[in-house]
Amino acid sequence: MSSIEDLQEQIHELQSKLAFQEDTIEHLNKMVTKQDDIIRMLERRFMHLGDKIDDIRSQLPDKPFNPADEIPPHY
Repeated sequence: MSSIEDLQEQIHELQSKLAFQEDTIEHLNKMVTKQDDIIRMLERRFMHLGDKIDDIRSQLPDKPFNPADEIPPHY
């Protein structure tokens, strides 16, 4: 094989690798963007649940909950 053919083969191999890497980068970028959207949604839901917990706590009596005072449901 001549050196020109070797160079052409190497160029073709590099082009194939570059195309694969570009595809992989695009796929990973879409995945990261989707995960970022999910994280932001979960953060909003977490904050909303925190607000609900605070509302419930504000409605509870001042006496702390003591599990020993509770009767188990099977009695």
